[in-house]
Amino acid sequence: MNLRADVAEFPKLPPAPPELRLEGDWGQAAREYLEAARERLFAWHVAGASGTAVVQAFTATVDALVHTLFQASVEEASQRFAQLDQRFALVAQGGYGRAELNPYSDLDLLFLYPHKGEPFIEYVAERILYTLWDARLTVGNALRNVRECLRLAASDFKVKTALLDARLVCGDQALYEEFSQRMEKEVLSRNAERFFAEVLAEIAARHHRYGDSVYLLEPQIKEGQGGLRELHSALWMAKVKFKTNRLAELVQKGILTEREREEVEQAREFLFRVRNSLHFLARAHQDQLTFDYQERIAALLGYEDSAHLKGVEQFMRAYYLSAATLDRFAADMIERCVRRSRSYFPFSWARVRRIRPGVTIAHDLLSIAGPELLQEDPSNFVRIFLDAQRHEVKISRATKRLLREHLHLLDDTWRSHPSTVEAFFQILRGRNVADTLREMHQAGVLGAFLPEFGALTCMVLHDVYHIYTVDEHSLRAVQELEWLRAGKYREAVPLLTHVMRDIDRVDLLLLGMLLHDIGKGRGGGHSERGAAMCDGIAARLHLNPDEAAQVKFLVAQHLNMSHLAQRRDIHDPRLIIDFARRVETLDNLKRLYLLTFADMRAVGPKIWNSWHDMLLAELYLRTAEVFEREAFVEEDYRDRAARVRQRVAAASTVPEAIRERFLAGMPERYFLSTPEETILHHLELYRDYQDHPGDVVCSVRHFRERAFSEWTVVTADRPGLFSMITGVLLAEGMNILTANIHTSTAGVAVDVFRISHGDHPETVTLPERWSRAEANLRQVLQGSLDVEELVARTRPRLGLPRRYTPKVPTQIEVDNQVSDHYTVLDVYTHDRVGLLFTITNTLYHLGLSIHLAKITTNVDQVLDVFYVTGPDGKKIVAPEELERIRSVLYERLTAEESASAEAKAAASGA
Repeated sequence: MNLRADVAEFPKLPPAPPELRLEGDWGQAAREYLEAARERLFAWHVAGASGTAVVQAFTATVDALVHTLFQASVEEASQRFAQLDQRFALVAQGGYGRAELNPYSDLDLLFLYPHKGEPFIEYVAERILYTLWDARLTVGNALRNVRECLRLAASDFKVKTALLDARLVCGDQALYEEFSQRMEKEVLSRNAERFFAEVLAEIAARHHRYGDSVYLLEPQIKEGQGGLRELHSALWMAKVKFKTNRLAELVQKGILTEREREEVEQAREFLFRVRNSLHFLARAHQDQLTFDYQERIAALLGYEDSAHLKGVEQFMRAYYLSAATLDRFAADMIERCVRRSRSYFPFSWARVRRIRPGVTIAHDLLSIAGPELLQEDPSNFVRIFLDAQRHEVKISRATKRLLREHLHLLDDTWRSHPSTVEAFFQILRGRNVADTLREMHQAGVLGAFLPEFGALTCMVLHDVYHIYTVDEHSLRAVQELEWLRAGKYREAVPLLTHVMRDIDRVDLLLLGMLLHDIGKGRGGGHSERGAAMCDGIAARLHLNPDEAAQVKFLVAQHLNMSHLAQRRDIHDPRLIIDFARRVETLDNLKRLYLLTFADMRAVGPKIWNSWHDMLLAELYLRTAEVFEREAFVEEDYRDRAARVRQRVAAASTVPEAIRERFLAGMPERYFLSTPEETILHHLELYRDYQDHPGDVVCSVRHFRERAFSEWTVVTADRPGLFSMITGVLLAEGMNILTANIHTSTAGVAVDVFRISHGDHPETVTLPERWSRAEANLRQVLQGSLDVEELVARTRPRLGLPRRYTPKVPTQIEVDNQVSDHYTVLDVYTHDRVGLLFTITNTLYHLGLSIHLAKITTNVDQVLDVFYVTGPDGKKIVAPEELERIRSVLYERLTAEESASAEAKAAASGA
């Protein structure tokens, strides 16, 4: 058989691949044929061919191959087994049966025969299968008679679903039609409820395995939630319930609307195009849309960076919108199949509760009588969700479909209508607010009522840090506040729980939380942009000036508290006073504290931790004290430092001369930033150092409940000391959270490092590790061990787990405004082994002294903050010197990252 004629008829295709001639090695001929076909289809795909056209074309390509193999094999077998029954059918199942083969999809073949298996059939099957395997296709297969197929289909879920998509490829058509009729009569028409339960169990298991969300960072586009399997599952149920799995026929039967069919076909088309791209680029059966493939496919499909969004972010938003459509369709179809009578015949057989005209509840689902309720009073778009919230029920999917189909009625007039606005605020004041808002969002109502929020739907930030889309993140943040209010976190965060219960207008807090990211996707400075957008929202919602100011404040300042706690010296009196002035009131501070907590928790499961809790709580308490004492001047803090000195002196048992030398010589900042019991501990270390001047005294204390250890080093100050200590800690694989560098007037350094316990506190607290670190540091300080050599030989052993993540561009920013005494360097870059040592070593060679370091690592993104002074011990103010520092540090970091990437590439290629 000549494949050229079969394949050449595809519309708008490039020239067909060479014809298949089964001479010599069938496997090699089939392999070369498929490779040529894929190359041709890839060119067609790149030129803009639809995803559906490509899968159909590749299916036809495989059909032609199978036809050729079938004819040649039958011809050979007929010569060997001329007397045997030669009736059988070659049936495609699964994706091949649906004619939806992506370029490297698996095949599923059924060799169907009437009664008894014959050597003739076995020979043909073996000849075909071995050729396909030699062609590097993955082929599932079965040889069964009609009775076996029916028996297995009745009892085995996988067999039944495979046969639901069966299609005759070649062979005995009468046999196949007989089988299809018996399948319909004896299997599909029986035990529908059991089959539906099996489908639901399969969906639940699949979601558990691949992730219970459409919005995963690296989604599985076939098996994951919202993937192609979602559509398959829904159509299996439709085939059993409505005797068809074709969307057009479901429209004809009145099961689907034409609009729903178009939405589903567009979503399926998009996922086909994405899956084709994945297969072509991977040259394999690849269904995980990983970060590297996201970037490559976005470019392949023509997504380009805009002024505000990266091309890959636009692409992933399109993916999530399509996946959400398939997920919604599957859920709708399941309800139509399982609860058909409820969805379409106003609960005629169920106990119906009428809660107001046109609104009923049955089986914990709220429904409306028809679109007239929305047409006559569009405030019902919001009011029915208030009804559902009050009665603690869900909205039926039939009602959600009505809502989506009539969203145009919720226009500017009705968005600001008093009855609509009042219903919305009653929702915010009620229970289960986040669940209600999520239901509104899924139905499209929340975005129609608040278009500024609707613009966030499926918005993506292409990094590992942001686990969820922007809209999902905002809804989860509202949920976090609800859980906090309900006491879920009372043991973990008692201060936050107490503050939450002290808030009087929770509805305004939740509104601010919902809107906090509305400025995203519109360019830089999303906090300021979002705050400006709040003016129009406040007017529409009829907020009074004070209410509007509260919401606008939260949106404008929602990053500020986290920024200060993690990146700045919260023991600096000036910073606390400036922050208090910006916040203006204690009530504003409380709301911002709560919002910051929820915002961080809603970013991802590992972002919030006890360290962040401690930092934010300290910033909150220090600022609250300013309001309570009305202490808006720095002199109050100088008095406090003096009082700390006096109390420590009274409590210490260290000899008076040593004690006075220490207390008089340490800087004021030390007494404001260090707990008194810790100062007493440092005094004892200082005493030990005085007994061995020139040596080093170290002490480690473990705070398991706060998930960090504190290592204190007392020694003579010297240039590069900080870099030496970080190098030693790196050699032990320690992850530094902060470092406070204090030097007395006598030149004695008291350096305090806080080390994260991470996921393995038992290893961080091992005594031998700290003994080894102290011994290494002593050798480094004595000059018998070179710290750079120590780090160099340690790096390979400490290599970070390497999978592809979006790269963070290196940025170095200088802040000379936040501190009177120090220049602050903010270093943003991609995480890698030895990064902190590289930075501190560079700063040392630049002649800078580090006084405070705060280290923040969010998955793969690093923000390291350094409070530094120049060689003269003062703040650096000369613009040319600041530019030199920035330039040298940038060049060192980019060169080091390039060298690291080259080393990894060489290692992976070895």
